[in-house]
This record gives sequence, structure tokens and C-alpha cells, in this order.
Amino acid sequence: MKPTRRAKPLARAKSDEFNSFVGQQPPATGELPLTHITDGLGFRGILQTGELRPEHCQVFDEPLLYFFYGRPAYRVNSQRLSSAIDAYAPVCLILRPKSLVVPKRIFPFDSGAFNGDRFAEAMHRKMLLDDFALDVSPETPLRLISLFFGDCERYYRNIPLEKIEIPPLSFEASSYHVLITSRHENAFDERISAIELQSEGTLDLNSVAEAVVVPDAFATPDILQRLAALGITALPYDYIPRLRPESYTGALYTIVRDYYRRRGYL
Repeated sequence: MKPTRRAKPLARAKSDEFNSFVGQQPPATGELPLTHITDGLGFRGILQTGELRPEHCQVFDEPLLYFFYGRPAYRVNSQRLSSAIDAYAPVCLILRPKSLVVPKRIFPFDSGAFNGDRFAEAMHRKMLLDDFALDVSPETPLRLISLFFGDCERYYRNIPLEKIEIPPLSFEASSYHVLITSRHENAFDERISAIELQSEGTLDLNSVAEAVVVPDAFATPDILQRLAALGITALPYDYIPRLRPESYTGALYTIVRDYYRRRGYL
């Protein structure tokens, strides 16, 4: 059944119940990097300028940079069909933990998917995106992970805890738990539980990036040398022309996971 279209935001104050509940939790042990996924064209621009620059966001109507905590979850060019256009190939930047000193916003899921009504079947129709906004603290992602996943390994692999104690009136937390533990076929993917961070400022590539997952077609001596000069580790993947860009998601997860394990993040 197609989810019912979400009603337009109502004139009511946002609830802080979800944020308060998450904020009471002890943080999970460890720390994960951030990921920022672009495509070949975007990667070239980042290399040329040496910066990650915000782009206009239609959801919030302002320039923003988007990141996911730990997971390479964003599907760049997900609407594109199969082609051999290398510029569409996904590139995943791995940023050092705490690269965002103070994020603009943190959400427990992909805010664009919420705004597009992808989560409607698990939410009360009057719930707002802002009801799920979290404190912009470095410990917030780890508190959320501790509560809903237990540890960073389970979070990375998207294995939520099946049973957690949720207060009776914590409706947002209950809806979020229902959403992330769903095993049914539906319109959403693992971005329902990928922690999203937003930044409104430009970031210096040399200061924040520690590794980048690139198509092996981009791993030329010149590009590898430029990355090495910036102190960025290149992690090539097998690029196969005429695969859809979204087809590489599994490969990115595997390469990033293995890198995290070598570095002691997992």
C-alpha cells in the first residue's frame, strides 16, 4: 500500500521528547568518521578547490553540506540509469571524527526521505521533521547508537536492537524504533537509521579528509600523488562501466568497513 501523503506542517511547537530521551543515554564506546559522498564531477571540483563547499538544499532552502555518521549511505545519482559516463561514478570521502566542530543540525535519519514522506507508515501524520532534531553535540551520534543499536559495529551493519525500554509518551522514539526494525518490503532503505549531520560552512579538504574511496579508473599516478600530498589515503574500487551508480553501494560499505577495521574504528 502506498503511504498516505504527509500533511503540511501544522502550526504547533516542535516536541523535544525524542532529543531529551536520546540525550539521557550513555554514549557508545568508540568513535566513527563522517562520510560525504559525491560523484566524479564533484570529486574533481573538490580536488581543484581543495574545499568541500555547501550547495543549496531544497528541504531547508539554504546552502548546506551533508554527511552521514560512519556509513557511506548516500546514493549519489540514484535516479540515473545505466551508463558509461565516468563523471556519475560515486566517490566517498572519509572525514576524521569531529571534523564538524559544531554541526548545523543532526537527525537520526535521512531528512530528505522524511520530507518526501518515505517514513509515513511508521509516523503519526502530525509529526514534524523538527521533532527528530538532536543536540549538535559530538556525543549525540554515540548516544543514539547506544540506545538503538548498542555499539558502533551493529550500527554500521544496520542491526538495531529489537527490544529497548521506551517511555509510554515517547512517541517519536517508538516510531523511530518501529521504522528501523521493520523487516517488510517497503520504499525505504538503510538510510532510515543513518545519522545525518549538516554543516553550513566550507571545509578545507586537507584538514578534514583522511581517506577517499574512488573508482579505480580515477586512481591514476597523478591523482594518487595529489591525494598523497594532502595526506589522504586512496581506496580504489572496481569500476565497471554501464552499472547504475547506485549499484556500487555494497562495494562502498565493504571497503569503508575494512578501512575502519584497519584503523581501529570498528
